[in-house]
Amino acid sequence: MSIKKWVIIASVYLIAVFVGYGLLTGGNPFISGEMNHQEHADGHDTDENDEHGNHAHQEDSHSEIEASALYVDNELTIELKDDEGKAPTLSITHEKEMHAILVSNDLEEYIHLHPEKKVNGIFVVEERLNSGQYKVFIDINPANKNYDVKAIPLNVGERTIANASLTADEEWTKEIDGKQVTLKPISAKTGEDVRFEFDLHGITPEKYLGALGHVVIIDEQADDFIHVHTASEQETNFIAHFSKPGLYKVWAEFKFEGKVNAYPFVIEVQ
Repeated sequence: MSIKKWVIIASVYLIAVFVGYGLLTGGNPFISGEMNHQEHADGHDTDENDEHGNHAHQEDSHSEIEASALYVDNELTIELKDDEGKAPTLSITHEKEMHAILVSNDLEEYIHLHPEKKVNGIFVVEERLNSGQYKVFIDINPANKNYDVKAIPLNVGERTIANASLTADEEWTKEIDGKQVTLKPISAKTGEDVRFEFDLHGITPEKYLGALGHVVIIDEQADDFIHVHTASEQETNFIAHFSKPGLYKVWAEFKFEGKVNAYPFVIEVQ
């Protein structure tokens, strides 16, 4: 058989394959996957952060980033790997690549850290932790990857800490180092905007991580994590969303005279 006939037969075969693919999938095999990848990347920001800067645990999302935590000799090490086993690229969020929130099992201890990159995928920070069990929440914004904030168990020493047993607050003014903060009455319901308005009694806080304040919310089981930023740079008001009812602990962070105070509140979500 001549070369010309072989070329014609091969061309007909390839055309048949492409036509069959289009009929079965409805897609165009001549279009690359670049557009779909970009749609996936754009969707990450929509799923993880709403218009109020509400970064929450998404129970139905598929995380493409795995985070692990190790604590040795007063040093916390965080390792990140994406679904390809590589170190993800992180975007800066409120002046930092990484925010690490640690809470003790009973939710009595609250620590907000900013590990620094040591090598790609490895972040470290020095912090002396009391003996006990903790949950670590790694708040990051990977580029072009879905990320679901999940609680990472961390054991330090041998002391045992019981799980939290919360009771909703009845007193809404808290004082730390002589600085009072009052959480105005709220009605917290699932599926609705929940507005947190804080009265700082005439004192304007200093800018902290690019904002006048930050709010972190964790449920009683220390599984669900919500990190909310101020509605604007001039406000100390926040809007959060809750996917399930229950008791939640709220830490409102404000900076006064160079020191960051975390004011704790316990709320019930209906």
